[in-house]
Amino acid sequence: MSFFILAAAVSFGVGILAAEVRLRGISSAEGVVIYDIKDEPVKMLEGPVPETNLEKAEEKQIPPEPSQVGSETEIKPEINGESFTFAVLGDTQGFAEGSSNGAFQQAAKNITKNNPDLVLSTGDLISGCDKKDLCEAKYNAWKAVMGPLMNKTYMVQGNHDRTGGEDSELVWQKVFTLPANGPEKYIELVYSIDFKNSHFVFLDSAKPKEHVINQVQRDWLEKDLSANKKENTFVVFHEIAYPVSSKIGEGLDAKPDERNALWDMLARHKVTAVFSGHEHIASRKNIAGVYQFGIGNTDAFNHEAPKSGMAEYSYVGKHFAMVEVDGKKITVKTHSVSGNLLDSFSFSK
Repeated sequence: MSFFILAAAVSFGVGILAAEVRLRGISSAEGVVIYDIKDEPVKMLEGPVPETNLEKAEEKQIPPEPSQVGSETEIKPEINGESFTFAVLGDTQGFAEGSSNGAFQQAAKNITKNNPDLVLSTGDLISGCDKKDLCEAKYNAWKAVMGPLMNKTYMVQGNHDRTGGEDSELVWQKVFTLPANGPEKYIELVYSIDFKNSHFVFLDSAKPKEHVINQVQRDWLEKDLSANKKENTFVVFHEIAYPVSSKIGEGLDAKPDERNALWDMLARHKVTAVFSGHEHIASRKNIAGVYQFGIGNTDAFNHEAPKSGMAEYSYVGKHFAMVEVDGKKITVKTHSVSGNLLDSFSFSK
């Protein structure tokens, strides 16, 4: 194990933020991982610098950046330097702890075989979070199923993950280690990251109440997207904005004015795609030039198929997605949890 100290000055926007940053290098079998004074992996943030949660971050062991983990023997085909893959799973709340062949367990195994650079979860990881100890145990069981994928997994809260209100948040923040660059009081619940040529934003549709991504988050999102310079932008939140089946009236559409304000912002900033869960089907729909992908049943019960014309594509059954990014070309491949390819769809922004 080797340690070193560096100093860096980072400039942001029209102003200059001079910051002395102590860096710690840890040599391991997977290479050298760089952490800053907050024990977070170092990366250039193009949005606001997080100023909160310092004490908690110091106490946690931050996993390495997704680009620095994974198999050293597997060689992925690279079309260009901006090619990478990420997996998307959602609504795993029905998974059986201790099972070796449940739907969630099958999905995790097949995602691992694909060796994605990142993994995204659209929420509802567990069935409920009313009692802290039980909730924590459920999350730890979820992490155990994910196994080595946890080092590169980013997730959002679903409504089932927040059934205990603020107590649920405390468990979430204790169990998971996520970026702390979101708005105040939304630390590790709302955040953004950059990876290669893409920007990823994670929002919370369960706080302070269901069916809305509120003004606090939208104000932060406007600043985040305005500072973004990446080719692609992917946004993740649990409750689907435009439900196509059983959740019509029970997603963000329950508060259409708030939903429309959010989607207008996403369209204005030319967001590449949005990934959501909540509706227990796979679906695809283009709204105002922004693709909405529903990945809502990796291990839950089935919802009904959409009526004709409600979605460009849908699938009823347990599933996950693999997303291939090649510059501005995006290919979303929907798989059954057993690994069978169900649909492949490519588009460019």
